[in-house]
Amino acid sequence: MLRFLSAAAVGAMLAVSSVAASAQTLGFATIPVGAINNLQAQVIAKVAQEATGMQIRVIPVGGSSATLAAVATKAAEFTIGDVVNMAGAVHGRYGFPQPSPQLRVVATVSSFPIGIMVRNNSDIKTVADLKGKKFPTGWPQFPNGIPLSNGILGTAGISLDDVDPVPTSGLIPAANDFKSGKTVGTTIALIAPKVAEVNAALSSDGGVRFLSVDNTPEALAGMQKVRDEYGIITIQPGPRYPGVIGPTNVLGVNLVVTSSTDVSDDIVYKMTKAMAENKAELVKGHPSFNGFFPDKRMSAPYKTVDYHPGAIKYYKEKGIWGGM
Repeated sequence: MLRFLSAAAVGAMLAVSSVAASAQTLGFATIPVGAINNLQAQVIAKVAQEATGMQIRVIPVGGSSATLAAVATKAAEFTIGDVVNMAGAVHGRYGFPQPSPQLRVVATVSSFPIGIMVRNNSDIKTVADLKGKKFPTGWPQFPNGIPLSNGILGTAGISLDDVDPVPTSGLIPAANDFKSGKTVGTTIALIAPKVAEVNAALSSDGGVRFLSVDNTPEALAGMQKVRDEYGIITIQPGPRYPGVIGPTNVLGVNLVVTSSTDVSDDIVYKMTKAMAENKAELVKGHPSFNGFFPDKRMSAPYKTVDYHPGAIKYYKEKGIWGGM
């Protein structure tokens, strides 16, 4: 799997491997600083370390493919990301050149809202208005940006083939290009720290605004042509969501913590228990964990990926096993 990573990502993975090899130290691979998954990984690692005594170090790598590769190749024990991307890695699809069947779900964290933000004073009011406009494409450090973008655009019957392409390397560079005016919008998680930063930077333009997709069977079908696991969720305005100025329909995908069968049942059991029994501490670390529910939703069933035996053991002990 290393063959599809950049040299920088491989170097970062080797650093993770060196850390993971040290006594009692576990690696938690994550995408670069500034992305919401990075912050969530830091919070989970801190809470788990305090609850279990396990030493956990969060180390950013080159992108979402690299985080899963780090776990698949034993360079890290855990990562966090969306279940669609994980399923791609497990089965060798969605851009992953070979399967990594050893990957396993530890916990379902939440349903993650992904949208397209534009300037609030922009004349772009609907997803369809993006046709022919400058929009980020490429995403080599965050390949998931392509299906996420196409999933949202698909609700309006268009795709990245219909925009004026502006190459980007990843989430943060794409947001910076949008902030500087190189693009009219960008795909990003609604609760990403970068959204608040860009919203403040564009305050003279009224900040940012997330486009609301149509919540119809036809729009959902267009979204799910890209990935079967995608869905439409409605986000209400609130301090957690800069750019949500009214009820806003966006793409929703489940966020999961991932490990591997190469990681012991005991370690995964402890991680699962730490998350399930310390929600208040997780929320203190980041408000996104308000959407985390330590009940059967934490063990939500999936058709294409399996849970780790260590996690299943905990869920069954507590009577909250919801898996298949």
